Amino acid sequence: MLRTTTLNELLGEQLLEHNESNNELNQISINELNGKGVGLYFATYSSSACRNFTPKLAAYYKGFNSNDEIEEKLEIVYISYDEDQATFDEHFKKMPWKALPFSDRDRAKTLHDKFHVKDIPTLTMLSSIREVFDFDGKRLFRSREPRDDEYVWDGIICHQCYMSPIIGSRHGCIEKEECYLDLCETCLPKTKHEHPIIEYLIPKRQYSFEQLFKTVSHLLNPNSEEKIETKTIWENGVKFYKEAQANSLPFRIVRVSSDYDKQSFHEYRSKMPWPAIPLGSSHLLHTYFQSCYIPRFYIVSSDGKVLSRRGVDDVTRKGIEALKTWIQGETVAPRTADEFEWDDVSCNGCSMNPIIGQRYRCSTCDNHDPCSTCEKKGHEHPLELVP
Repeated sequence: MLRTTTLNELLGEQLLEHNESNNELNQISINELNGKGVGLYFATYSSSACRNFTPKLAAYYKGFNSNDEIEEKLEIVYISYDEDQATFDEHFKKMPWKALPFSDRDRAKTLHDKFHVKDIPTLTMLSSIREVFDFDGKRLFRSREPRDDEYVWDGIICHQCYMSPIIGSRHGCIEKEECYLDLCETCLPKTKHEHPIIEYLIPKRQYSFEQLFKTVSHLLNPNSEEKIETKTIWENGVKFYKEAQANSLPFRIVRVSSDYDKQSFHEYRSKMPWPAIPLGSSHLLHTYFQSCYIPRFYIVSSDGKVLSRRGVDDVTRKGIEALKTWIQGETVAPRTADEFEWDDVSCNGCSMNPIIGQRYRCSTCDNHDPCSTCEKKGHEHPLELVP
């Protein structure tokens, strides 16, 4: 829970609202929100998810406040991510609630950081005890609690029913460079889409090679534009690896790109001796392995078991011995907890850089990584040990 804060400190003295004709904006005092539940609506007109969600939220808002049986009324304040004043004005015309003035960009940024907004649209609810709020992060459109065996896709919203976050199986458009679509399992059969829709792999569950590469039809040869059919990876197994390596070790490296453009992709690929997944075809693997930091080197056995998520460190320490260990289906002994170095990660408490030893992470805050010593000092949110 965040410390008690007044609405004046959060939003300033004045907000904007439409006049009755909806043709001009008026300034109102922040005090008009006293005694009401307040929601902060973080959104932008440039996002299709926001444009789709706003009418649904507006209908809910009008219906809620028109119900005479509900004493505690709801107020919403629009926190804009729009690029300019004109876009803000056009977007706000479609909203029946209040708004933080577009000119108050510093305050909008402060609110973004304070509430750790990771995706938009986001609606964060505040308490109605006059000036006081707490950070419960209630979501009006979270439809149900997950069952024991269901995965929760934090930060991912269904673009049809607005389940937030998606619970259970997640489905999305295969053409990530052209469009962005996420669907829950309920909305999947109801949705028609111009591109193929795929089911995402649940992180940390084991899958076969065929399942891991189901969205990758071929690899690119490192020395030419020849296409290597990915089905040979699981059809030929060890034989495929042996034929590919001069030292006959049954081991194959495949590059999964994080490049943003074709020029960088091809320039980088030309310097590597191994095949690469085509640009734009690696989103499913990035999501499955949750590769937030690069470089990453994941080791997967022929049956799909992940042998190492720290391949870079394993190879740095053990060299060819690491490869020999992996081809036996075994894992390389990790550094002890007290000696492991977290490259490019510094402690947010004591500024140790890099963190040496156990590292913790806050799943609520963005990029909050304390060392084991600072973890013992506590944090406003629960901390989890990074494996």
